Amino acid sequence: MQLLPTTSGPKAGPWDAQPRGTKLRAGGCLPGSAGVPVCQQCQAAPPLCAGGADSGCGIWAGGTTREDMEIHWRFRLCLEFVVKVLDVELVCEALQVAVTFGLGPLQERCIAFIETHTQEALRTRGFLELSAPALLPLLRSDKLCVDEAELVLAARSWARVGAAVLERPVAEVAAPVVRELRLALLAPAELSALEEQNQREPLIPVEQIVEAWKCHALRRGDAARGTPCRRRRGTLPREHHCFLDLPFK
Repeated sequence: MQLLPTTSGPKAGPWDAQPRGTKLRAGGCLPGSAGVPVCQQCQAAPPLCAGGADSGCGIWAGGTTREDMEIHWRFRLCLEFVVKVLDVELVCEALQVAVTFGLGPLQERCIAFIETHTQEALRTRGFLELSAPALLPLLRSDKLCVDEAELVLAARSWARVGAAVLERPVAEVAAPVVRELRLALLAPAELSALEEQNQREPLIPVEQIVEAWKCHALRRGDAARGTPCRRRRGTLPREHHCFLDLPFK
């Protein structure tokens, strides 16, 4: 049975010009350095190339036959659908899929969506279920529309859920991502409150809090090297921000 008719019904895919079993070499998947097939256009390895909804890559990296093209083309149609229906409840789950399977274009779309709807996305179950590799690119973004104090609370909630699921300490779960929190953006009173809470429920390394205090004491954004002082899009203004060297652009 033909999956997509070429003469009637849905529009034919790019594979219909090739007989079954045809190996695609020019512009398709070629063996990599270790004999592993990679896509010549996007240079991704199996199981999937990075061909997303707006990518020119139409070849599945798992093989080079007509059947492989059918699988990858249908996968791309699924990605296009996901991008079209992205909403606050779905976006974190879609981001997790994108990070897990190395789908660069989908990951970019999801991050851009979350940057615009940050506060709403942080309250979803999907956010709490993100893996550390999926959360990292979010915390590194300058364009999140959320204040750092709220982001710290969201990170703590995320770590608590992970700790319960993995049966590990909160601080251990948070370790891969907590360095991306920009504590120097918090006011002294907020930083003191965070320090007290951190003593009751460890989340942030003590040295990271010390680095933030150095920024306040010396009133220089570069006072403690490695401390992120750049404001995000949603950072609320505070008196000490005028001393930071790296404002949001």
